[in-house]
Amino acid sequence: MKKVVLLFLSALLLLSSFPFIASAEGMTVIAFGDSITAADKWQKYVESAHGIDVINAGVGGDTTNSARSRFKRDALDKSPDIVIISLGINDCAIDMDRYVSIEDYKANMGYFIDECKKVGARVLVNIPTPVVDEQYLTRHEAEPFEPYGGPNGIVALYAEACREVALEKNVVSADLNAMFLATDDYTKYFPDGVHPSDTGYKMYGEAVADVFERLWLGDINDDGSIDQYDYILSRRHYFGTIELDEKQLVRADVNCDGEPDIYDYILISRHYFGTYTLLGH
Repeated sequence: MKKVVLLFLSALLLLSSFPFIASAEGMTVIAFGDSITAADKWQKYVESAHGIDVINAGVGGDTTNSARSRFKRDALDKSPDIVIISLGINDCAIDMDRYVSIEDYKANMGYFIDECKKVGARVLVNIPTPVVDEQYLTRHEAEPFEPYGGPNGIVALYAEACREVALEKNVVSADLNAMFLATDDYTKYFPDGVHPSDTGYKMYGEAVADVFERLWLGDINDDGSIDQYDYILSRRHYFGTIELDEKQLVRADVNCDGEPDIYDYILISRHYFGTYTLLGH
């Protein structure tokens, strides 16, 4: 028993002097997407919030099919540490040749995530934003969308498919679709029906920035691994013997229920001992 106490005290002493480093400092972060990404607006809010540079790999009009052909060149070949994937709106264009079936969309999204993991890159998926039917239909035929209740009806299906892939692949996601739909009137943020206004881009970027720290869930002390120091920090926070800063609180809340507690401590412990896999790992 005495040895156990001494080992625990030694761990606490080491923990008290353990270095804390900036999450993404010096990392290669790539935003891979369509015209909403190519506009290079939402990324600025992620950059300013986290002190990083984001490489813009957005191409207007891209679907997951067309983006797949350039994924190696524009993302993987750059040795990314983090890839933010934002695709889906153009896939939904059922009245056009570029339309991508929901099955193929899910397969393509899964491919992007799997390839990122193979090169050791963390993935953040942006759930597709809603569209405004009235403005959208000034450029598209209405009839093909009628079985879905309009363009935004089919977009909602692809947004749900994107959520499913992110959950299945255990990666972090920013639910931009749900975020905009939860406002008093989301349509005012998309003046042409698809692309955000300046205010819309700000909301988009801030939402991505808010979940960015989840890429390090469990790694509370930001040393690049989830180990005994992290679950000691989680335990000490739960019992009130230390206070975590804002970023550490996000990382300690591994079940993303809004409050780091005993359940998070247990999950961090299980991840460390190999009986559970935390989100994003």
